[in-house]
Amino acid sequence: MRARVKRLAALLLALAPLALPGCTLSVYNNYRDVGSLLVVQALGIDSRPGGVTLSAATGADASGREPVRLKASAGTLEAALEAIEAKSGAGRAFFAGTGAIVLGPAAAGEAARWLDAVARSKDLRLDTELYVIKNTEAAALLTGEDAPEDVFAALDALDTRLRTGGPAPAPTCADAARSLLESGAALAAAIELLDGEPVGAGFAVLGPDSLAGWLTGGAALGAGLFLGGPGTGVIELDCGAAVELAGADIGLEPVWDGGAPASLRVNVSVRAGVIEAPAGLALDSAGGRGLVEGELAGAVEEWVGSALGESVAMGADFLGLGRELQTRYPGRFDAALWPEALSRLDCEVEVTAKILNVREYPVSPFGEGKA
Repeated sequence: MRARVKRLAALLLALAPLALPGCTLSVYNNYRDVGSLLVVQALGIDSRPGGVTLSAATGADASGREPVRLKASAGTLEAALEAIEAKSGAGRAFFAGTGAIVLGPAAAGEAARWLDAVARSKDLRLDTELYVIKNTEAAALLTGEDAPEDVFAALDALDTRLRTGGPAPAPTCADAARSLLESGAALAAAIELLDGEPVGAGFAVLGPDSLAGWLTGGAALGAGLFLGGPGTGVIELDCGAAVELAGADIGLEPVWDGGAPASLRVNVSVRAGVIEAPAGLALDSAGGRGLVEGELAGAVEEWVGSALGESVAMGADFLGLGRELQTRYPGRFDAALWPEALSRLDCEVEVTAKILNVREYPVSPFGEGKA
């Protein structure tokens, strides 16, 4: 497994230009008549003893042709891709347009293997969004009886919700591969099926040779902040106000014990705007704003603390703490000591919150008690 991760590192360096805008594969690299192509937009990978089952789904096209679903099993991902192409008619299946890859739980336990295969493939791209489905196989979403009519459209709509409403945009295969290589763990967007449609379910925690666990609830929201996402789009506070996050900054202050930290102080600064407030909450006063900012800080502190607690409990650095410490303290940090240090790390979280604006009035212009 470690050898596979090392091979993946070399491939990421060699193939990185293919993940850059304008450098991805297209029909122009190996021209075929567009009208004859079946453009695969979503792939599902399910591990099998001795191999893999690959599910593929196209989207609707301008000609009105219905989406096509295909499935094939083989010993390797490349052989499964060829089997899918053979079923579609030689030269018809086009995989370079794939926008989402979904791993079943068993495949997620071998994430390094499949990310290595994606990096090596002549047809697939590392900048493809990565999902892990819970409690069922990827084939259920791609080719199941209750599968969405347009699987990629459903996943694309989900990613839009994750970007705006949290916890964070779906990481790509490149994101996950890089995190596995640098931190030994990675996050992928977790999904569940609700009446056949994919819905967000937090994050899957990927290890080099296992599915380490799942992040849900506040832990997923906290991890989303580390990934640069909104955590959640709108937060309803106990005071009755609703705020929308506008950004967060996270800083680390380690207390060193030799080459590794014995404890870690995590400083979080969040910014938000009030989008709704009850009558009587005077947001133009220091007391009113302080109440909102205090409740917001408390909510974010709980999220971040939960994410850190899960990382320590799993012994999985999916938040990239070690990578950040090594970058900031290159002469102090000893990577060899980090795995053991993480498993016993004492974390303290301090959050400050600032309200940037009040939409549209600090006090309701309609009077006390009116909407």
